[in-house]
Amino acid sequence: MPKTTSRSRLAEIVRIFVKYSVVPNLVQQKNPEQVKKAFEELGPTFIKIGQMLSVREDLLTTSFTQTFKTLQDSVPSDTFATVKQTIEAELGLSIPDIFEDFSKTPFASASMGQAHRAKLKNGEAVVVKVQHPNIAEEITLDLQLFERAIPLIKYIPETSVVDLKGVLQEVKRSLGNELDFLKESKNGEAFYQKNNHWHEIRSPKIYEAFCSEKMIVMEDMPGENLNQLMMLENDKPSPIPEKNNKQLKQEIAHLLIENFMKQVFDDGFFHADPHPGNLLFHPLSTQEQEHAQTTTASEYQKEIGPITLQATTQQVTASQPYVISYIDFGMMGSLSVTLRQKLTEAVLALYTKDAYRIEKAVLRLCQQEGPFDESHFHEELTTFLEQYYDSPIEEIDLQEVFTQVVVICHQNNLQFDRDITLLLKAFGTLEGVIRVLAPEISLMEVASPFAQRYFLSHLDIEDSLKQSGLDLLEGLKAAPKIPQQLHHLLELWASGQGKVNLELKKQDSLLNRIENMVNRLVFGLVLAALIVGSSLLVQAAPVENLQVVSLLGIFTYAIAALVIIILAIDALIQMYKKRK
Repeated sequence: MPKTTSRSRLAEIVRIFVKYSVVPNLVQQKNPEQVKKAFEELGPTFIKIGQMLSVREDLLTTSFTQTFKTLQDSVPSDTFATVKQTIEAELGLSIPDIFEDFSKTPFASASMGQAHRAKLKNGEAVVVKVQHPNIAEEITLDLQLFERAIPLIKYIPETSVVDLKGVLQEVKRSLGNELDFLKESKNGEAFYQKNNHWHEIRSPKIYEAFCSEKMIVMEDMPGENLNQLMMLENDKPSPIPEKNNKQLKQEIAHLLIENFMKQVFDDGFFHADPHPGNLLFHPLSTQEQEHAQTTTASEYQKEIGPITLQATTQQVTASQPYVISYIDFGMMGSLSVTLRQKLTEAVLALYTKDAYRIEKAVLRLCQQEGPFDESHFHEELTTFLEQYYDSPIEEIDLQEVFTQVVVICHQNNLQFDRDITLLLKAFGTLEGVIRVLAPEISLMEVASPFAQRYFLSHLDIEDSLKQSGLDLLEGLKAAPKIPQQLHHLLELWASGQGKVNLELKKQDSLLNRIENMVNRLVFGLVLAALIVGSSLLVQAAPVENLQVVSLLGIFTYAIAALVIIILAIDALIQMYKKRK
């Protein structure tokens, strides 16, 4: 990939923006497909911006967010000579020293790199993902140009609601992680340890000895893109003879949801981009099914007096005749124990449909980014949730609820934690997959049991009882003092020493409005005095100084008229702003 200069890249961005009318389309919220094409042509930086905007339902219409979720990157592949040079520079060894066989033609190519199939010296089949040369420089250049453009873009009125600097920082962080293949390899290893062989879920083994910042070597996973199964019509022959397509899709949908909930609540480490291109579906052969069986051994021991009875049982569990494999670990999310606890409370609050609990749970997940009126937030949230009070829990669209809650929070100057935002993006992506596989499945119905189990597993009953006991003891100790404190309070009021402190909401705004009203009143009095004074001066002026006094009066009239015109224009401007 040849290097690009700042001037030529800027010219390319301007040309593509004009070609697809990107700014007018974004401002007017129309033609999302054109904007999508522009972002895909401009490469990884703009694709990443589009992917981040795909979860900002508070900024973009549904048509835009849904379109941005389908953003895909594809670039021409590098020559084998370029790939060979990168691999040997990263590992300090020649390709024949590392691999028994190496395919010179890539089977996949994306913005960040391309993938080749190979075989290690021990005969294991692997995939080698190699980063495009100069891609880091290209992305850095784009980010620098974007940063320079921010002062100009912010003058477009419709962009004032977007935190452009915040978007830039998030893009920098996300792209920085994806450019570091060594970090991706560590993510893949962690995901492998937590999820490989969890039911029918598989994850490739990472060969960390052959991984670096610009290349990854991982196990070659069998299977086809999940899109192949998603697009398969229910009346067509099934890839699993003993299951029809509808049944198969339902099983896989449940498997994906349950595994994702396990990643979130049990592991606190989740795949943040579970789109069909990162999931492989592989029907097992008869021989593979035999190896897929798992044997669980359990021992039983009981003492009856001096006699000890022992027994060992074995349970053979046959797995389903297929596996689902995750690939590509460039975008992963982490949730701390504290954040998982807060998230659990939010899901359980949604399950109980308790507006007060939901409000408190949402507030614990957010950070305040400006003036916040809790009563207004409560009113908006309660009004939105009322429509779900009479709906069965399985009919609630969890993604729709999350989307609208995000919008309400944004309108009230509340910002979700970055990890929660990433989780919502991943959840939205998975929800799109499930909607195609099995639209009748309720994510809320599947998510609630995981949240309940996590809550109960982290509930320490002994500590809770101890805390409740301490609170009760403190209350009992304070109770005898209440009559004395009440008597003291009444004495203060009787002696005239009692005080009441009142706090007004939006006090600063109210004081500013009062100050403006007083200033206008003073201006009016001064103007009235000028007009009256000028009139008296002209009327009472002596004949010998009539011309001078008249000029002075006319000058004063002119000043008063000018001030009146300015005040009138300002009043009209304020009225226009309020109506707008």
